[in-house]
Amino acid sequence: MVHLIVNKRWLVNKTNQEFLRYLSGKASISIPLAQIFVNRGIKDVEAIKDFLSPSLENLHDPFLMPDMGKAVEQIKTALAEGKTALVCGDYDADGVTATAILVSALRTLGLKTHYHIPDRITEGYGLSKEGVQKAKALGAGLIITVDCGISSAEEVSMAVSEGIKVIITDHHEPPKKLPDAAAIINPHIIGSDLSDKSEYPFKYLAGVGVAYKLVQALFHSSQPSTRAQAEGFTVHSSQLSDLLALVAIGTIADSVPLTGENRILVTYGLKALNSGSSKPWVHTLKGISGIGNKEFRSKLLSFTVIPRINAAGRLGDANEAVELFLTEDTARAKGIVCFLEDQNRKRQKIEGDVYKSALNMIDTSQIDSAIVLYSSEWHPGVIGIVASRLAEMFYKPTFLFSVRDAIAKGSARSIPPFHLYNGITECAESLLAYGGHSQAAGLRLYTSNLHVFKEQINSIVKNTLSPDDMVPTVEIDAGVGLFEVNSNLVKELNLLEPFGNSNQVPLLGVREVETIAPRIVGNNHLKMRLKQKSISIDTIGFRKGNLLEKIENNCSVDVAFVLSMNEWNGTRSLQLNLKELRPSI
Repeated sequence: MVHLIVNKRWLVNKTNQEFLRYLSGKASISIPLAQIFVNRGIKDVEAIKDFLSPSLENLHDPFLMPDMGKAVEQIKTALAEGKTALVCGDYDADGVTATAILVSALRTLGLKTHYHIPDRITEGYGLSKEGVQKAKALGAGLIITVDCGISSAEEVSMAVSEGIKVIITDHHEPPKKLPDAAAIINPHIIGSDLSDKSEYPFKYLAGVGVAYKLVQALFHSSQPSTRAQAEGFTVHSSQLSDLLALVAIGTIADSVPLTGENRILVTYGLKALNSGSSKPWVHTLKGISGIGNKEFRSKLLSFTVIPRINAAGRLGDANEAVELFLTEDTARAKGIVCFLEDQNRKRQKIEGDVYKSALNMIDTSQIDSAIVLYSSEWHPGVIGIVASRLAEMFYKPTFLFSVRDAIAKGSARSIPPFHLYNGITECAESLLAYGGHSQAAGLRLYTSNLHVFKEQINSIVKNTLSPDDMVPTVEIDAGVGLFEVNSNLVKELNLLEPFGNSNQVPLLGVREVETIAPRIVGNNHLKMRLKQKSISIDTIGFRKGNLLEKIENNCSVDVAFVLSMNEWNGTRSLQLNLKELRPSI
């Protein structure tokens, strides 16, 4: 097993103390929380109040999104003419929940609707030729993509040639030439109408969020075809709120920023999940995940429910996951959840094998600017997870490819300073297809081009990033003294929920604390108490046993930690969850 101790840069964010006191007083929050808000770009009282009290009323009008009116018109025409629609989604949790939301909404409206999720192994990502053929076999007059389609120009043309109209809903970066679809709904696209070059105010919706915006438009429209006709748009709807739980799951799963509209959608989606929903999938997933009576929170979903939803698509067919969210039959839901549990166990075993194999290929004494690895033995459904683990471990953009005959299918994960999609775009001539975001992407190329790609992407990363960019940073949200660390601060920090990308659990820092009885417990956990003056607090560093070699008993250290309440045998006590440690200077 490779074991690394990586040097990191510590960044302690500081703001003028007078301004922090002003913000603290006006917003009725502590100075540490005021510092956290400032660090996250929220610097006025009203913005703080909006963040702490997200409201559905602050969602943007869906008709602000280019082509939304066209999409609504196409769907209503299909409904009036008695046509059939096929929703084509993706096989991950974002695509699965987006598919379930749109299928459910269209069926509620009375449109005869089927769905198709591509097989990861035989069809690959995106709108597939098999999906178009299925639409033709069903006699469908309309295909609607969710969480895919923006890079499927060939497949869209194939559908159009068969007389099938296509609506694309997607959130991935658009290529320079867009598919010839009847409507393209994507928050990254600027309106093409000469009289209206508007941009959607929030760019970071997940695929399920874009699908939800279409559902909003359908449920709340009186056939508006322009933004002007959509004035007076309102949000509240019992039908829409039933779908928010799925929006929360898909949004959290896709690791998009949990700010703006995503924060609102996930907040209300979690409320819907925890309100005692009668939907069979809620109770069956909760039961098999071992959650018990705990409330669903973003982090808990990420480690329990979401991997099980993803498992089926990673190993092949994700249609069962969609059916779980659509069925009203409890027995059927239980059967599907048991299938997903079995798939997740298999996924864990396969992922572990690929991870070990990849590690054995890495020579830690001479790692390139980017990690590029490939094997014919790797399952394509798990290489994205393994790439993410390696990118975090070595702090380098990582590309893993599963090779089958002449084709290499890859998944890539990046580090914050490197925009993955932009980097891959510079290698376009070596690729058959690609798509994604700044931090995650998928790509496909001929196996014979792997060496060329490896040289290209390493050169691009090397020329794009500075030496400092290649050193991971520990960004402290707020420096505190142990006297400020108490249960009231825990409650206050919890107001920032839901946590996720761009709204991480606050990382606090304290300087010059004394270590008391540091030791290893359990599975390589670092256990001790930390003391400053007369105050000492219990501290645990999960899987941080390697840090013990940096310290000894009664030495002075600086620490970065997450504040939490430890629950054990019915009692609750304050605890520091240690994330980083260094000897005090």
